Amino acid sequence: MKKILTIRLRCRDFPGKQFGGYAHVFLGVQKDRATIWQTPGDAVETLFDIPVAVSEGKDGKPHFSGPFVHGKPGGKFLYLVWLNKKDSHDEMFRRAKIMLQHLSWGVIEQATEQDRPLIADITLTGSKGDPVCGSLKPANIQWRENE
Repeated sequence: MKKILTIRLRCRDFPGKQFGGYAHVFLGVQKDRATIWQTPGDAVETLFDIPVAVSEGKDGKPHFSGPFVHGKPGGKFLYLVWLNKKDSHDEMFRRAKIMLQHLSWGVIEQATEQDRPLIADITLTGSKGDPVCGSLKPANIQWRENE
């Protein structure tokens, strides 16, 4: 049976509007091939509520799908996208992965039954003051089940 899980990305500690040679830094979420919900790189905090379909995979583990979900079975993730806005052109320069495979059925069922989002608190600035990228590590992402 397919369930719809809302994953709330609570993004904090933005690195700023400028980075390296980029003067107009924005953060967004990748949906299919588009980057949506673009937020300035100097925001204090932003929330992205992402609907994700979850069904039972062949191995009995959660299988994540939907237009926001990327990756192969067993390695599904969401993308945060760093953009530099130039004129009418958006230039992607980094992406960060929010891995999903560690989410258990117990956590998913509790969130869906209570109709509450599963929350990921994300620190967006790396140790060198740069925008985070790659698969997010525990230093940059903490999961919790409710507000």
